Amino acid sequence: MKGKIIAAKSEEKQENPLHRQLKQFQNKDVLIQQKNNETKEGKLLAIDNYLNIALESAIGMEFIKGTKILYIQLKTL
Repeated sequence: MKGKIIAAKSEEKQENPLHRQLKQFQNKDVLIQQKNNETKEGKLLAIDNYLNIALESAIGMEFIKGTKILYIQLKTL
């Protein structure tokens, strides 16, 4: 098999499909229910595959670890 490439890394960075779905929440007003029954609301600035969140709320910028989140809900008008 001289000169034949069997497998090669792709030069393009592949985005995880789950991350694409989570990105739909970015820059939208959300309500976050935490496992300790606290709720946070504000504008979701950033989210990753581990559900770690950067939230702009009334008290300022907050960071919420994904393991503490029960659910994320889009706020409706």
